[in-house]
Amino acid sequence: MHNNFWNYLFETSELIENMANDKQDIIEQVNARLETVELLYERHFDPVDSYEEVVAVKLIQAISRAIKK
Repeated sequence: MHNNFWNYLFETSELIENMANDKQDIIEQVNARLETVELLYERHFDPVDSYEEVVAVKLIQAISRAIKK
C-alpha cells in the first residue's frame, strides 16, 4: 500500500507540472488531488511504522486547508 501512496503523489506532481489551464482551474485541480490523498490515506498510516507517510499526509492536509482559504 505504501507504493500506491508514493505512486499517487508522483503522478500528482507530474500532473501539476503539466497543467496548462488558467490559475483558478489549476488550483481547483490540485485541491481535488490533495483531497483525494486525504480521503484515501488520512488514517491509513501508523506514525511509528510509517513516519514519512504520516508527515506527507499532514503536509498535504495543511496545503489543502491553505488553498481553501
